[in-house]
Amino acid sequence: MKAPRRWAALVAASAVLLAGCASSAGADQPARMAGPTGAAMTPGMVMPDGSTMGAMAPSASSQQSGPSAAALMICSDETRADIAQVLALPDRPTATATWRAHTYTCSYRLPAGPFVLSVTESADGAAAARYLADARRRLGTTTDLAGLTEGAFGTAAGNVLLRKDNDVLHVDATALPAVFGTQGQKRADFAYEIASDILGCWTGD
Repeated sequence: MKAPRRWAALVAASAVLLAGCASSAGADQPARMAGPTGAAMTPGMVMPDGSTMGAMAPSASSQQSGPSAAALMICSDETRADIAQVLALPDRPTATATWRAHTYTCSYRLPAGPFVLSVTESADGAAAARYLADARRRLGTTTDLAGLTEGAFGTAAGNVLLRKDNDVLHVDATALPAVFGTQGQKRADFAYEIASDILGCWTGD
């Protein structure tokens, strides 16, 4: 099926949020670090035991054994700020990150419910394309999404998946209400907008 017209409008709307991506290593940004499971964390994120990460320098070995720089963006301060801006939240949402089986997952706690971003890293682009195709078959009825990458698709329930090089991004808003927030945000539109923001960070647009 063809993508609804609202996707094209969201591409333009999300462009305003991309300016922060280029400065992720700026002086005002906290250092990233690895959690006990090898997951990359940032200060202010909640650990599995309920504690909050403080500011400390990451070790080189933990960074090398963890997710890629592209994957880390889904749990970065920039993404947290984008989510807060899109939903008009008073503060950046907290999140818990995990790194297992080549998948980096960032689980956000939003006022309306859970929101999950994940990046699965494959050995090469062909393997990533196969992973994306398998995910599409598992999810059933899907819609092609314009304005992202070739083969990007979404579901009415609030999933958006796309592939960039060796990485597959999965934006999962399915646990959110169909319409939520003070601005009447639709979860499928929200998932698309955040996917577009992250892709913009990946490509430098």
